Amino acid sequence: MPLENVSQQGVHQNQLGLRGPDDMQLEKTPGRKRILVLGDSYVWGLSASQDDIFTNPRVHGTSDEFINCGVCGYGTDQEYLFYLRTCQKFDVDQVVLVFTPDNDVTNNLNSKQYSYLKPYFTLNKGELVLHNDHVRYSIIYRFNRECRVWNVVRDGLEGLGHALRPKREQKYAGPNAVVSDADRPGIELTLALIKNLKEAVTARHAEFYVVFIPQTSRIHKRMPDNHPFAALIAAGLTQMGVHYREPYPEFLKSAMAGVELFHSPDGHFNAAGHALFAKFLTDTDPARASTDYYARR
Repeated sequence: MPLENVSQQGVHQNQLGLRGPDDMQLEKTPGRKRILVLGDSYVWGLSASQDDIFTNPRVHGTSDEFINCGVCGYGTDQEYLFYLRTCQKFDVDQVVLVFTPDNDVTNNLNSKQYSYLKPYFTLNKGELVLHNDHVRYSIIYRFNRECRVWNVVRDGLEGLGHALRPKREQKYAGPNAVVSDADRPGIELTLALIKNLKEAVTARHAEFYVVFIPQTSRIHKRMPDNHPFAALIAAGLTQMGVHYREPYPEFLKSAMAGVELFHSPDGHFNAAGHALFAKFLTDTDPARASTDYYARR
């Protein structure tokens, strides 16, 4: 089981450590489309029951098989490593990277996430360089992982800290948000990670594309566009020949019609949000209309 995933009611992870059925196999069923989805807690389904996540057949409503490879707390860097280590063992037709614009870029720059040390990459003359020597097993790590009392205390302290300091995403939550030069290295690194992931996927003869997560705070404020990083990442994807889908306009339309799409206070999809997002992972009119959205504006 990926250690960053959390426990909640209605959660089941199978023998492969993934949120899916126990009869999941590495080989695909002949004649049935199979889609592997990489991402963070939005994909894993934080605050959602097993029956409500978009990779559940009851939700997406197709004969396609979805493999949910979401891990809470992961950025593009760890999703790339997770694909190389585990996910490429699956025989699939498509690999989808679900990208969270308001935190994935920052995650990719950091050597620590949610109190856990993590591997990270830097760029050297355009090439990715992996740094993981600082990630090592220790008594402190074991205590942090296995002591339930400490985990409760730690989570409480982290929650208090988040409440007392301004939320980072508020920097880009306003209508006049501007991407600064300081953000550019993170964008460049993220695009390099996606490029390498795409190459690994296509080497396995699978199709690769990206789907953006709509930024919750901007939906709540009825702002016309997603997080400003989305358009920048999209431009880079177009340059490297990767198609993407942007669900933000449909989420905004539904929100303006009075549909609640997110859990409060964590901002992740509720059942309605998962049902709507599923339309962008399957062959639907909304998915087709959202493809390469920024390139057509």
